[in-house]
Amino acid sequence: MNIRLSQPLVVLCITLPSLSWAAPTSTVSGNELAISLSSYRYEEPGLMSLQGMKTGIDLRMTRDAARRGSFFRTELRYAGGTVDYNSKDTGSMQGEPDWYVEARLLFGNDHPQARALLSSYIGLGYRFLLNDGRGLSTTNAAGYRRESNYLYLPIGITHISDLRNGATLKLMLEYDHLLSGHQFSRLSDTGLGYTDLNNKQNSGYGIKSRLTYTTREWSAGPYIHYWNIAASESQPLYRYGSYVGYGIEPNNKTTELGIEFSRPF
Repeated sequence: MNIRLSQPLVVLCITLPSLSWAAPTSTVSGNELAISLSSYRYEEPGLMSLQGMKTGIDLRMTRDAARRGSFFRTELRYAGGTVDYNSKDTGSMQGEPDWYVEARLLFGNDHPQARALLSSYIGLGYRFLLNDGRGLSTTNAAGYRRESNYLYLPIGITHISDLRNGATLKLMLEYDHLLSGHQFSRLSDTGLGYTDLNNKQNSGYGIKSRLTYTTREWSAGPYIHYWNIAASESQPLYRYGSYVGYGIEPNNKTTELGIEFSRPF
């Protein structure tokens, strides 16, 4: 049988988007600027607490290393605000300036998975915090400045999975081992004749976690930073040149829970 068509036959080929995930194969070089808002709480259990809100800004720079599948990352963070002081023994005080800066250098390796990218890293971090508690509390107790210095070893992993809409979901988990800590208490701020204290902190740890939804233009997600620092070594305490006892920095815990928004550049 012969068949003739009065119009040419047109065959349409429709390609449907793949429903499989295209897993990332390596950490991408680039820069990232982030802003954050968080709830912050520092406490010395049974003694006192500081609580308030912080706004933060982060700068992260990632570069491929010479060895395939490895990378370097530098991070710089500032977060600040005011906190309210509360103590069952010395009353309360509102609006104390409180801020910290944190600098980190990390080295990592990529471990591609079937549907995701797993990366591990290790590095060195430094955190400096200043709490300005100068003034009088509701019980007329005199406050002073406190400076915290932490040198620590961060060890972490990140897990990045591609979503079907072209975005990615990134989970970061990190353990921070305290290498050395120093707590400076500017007791001379009280005007009561006390000398300043410098207490060494030998034991403690931190935990960081962040969940990030990322597109080509922006990223957003919640995070938590936690520190648990053991009681410090004791140091002699003097008033007007006479020994009056000793001072320690008690066991303390810091919890910061927030949300972050970032953009690559």
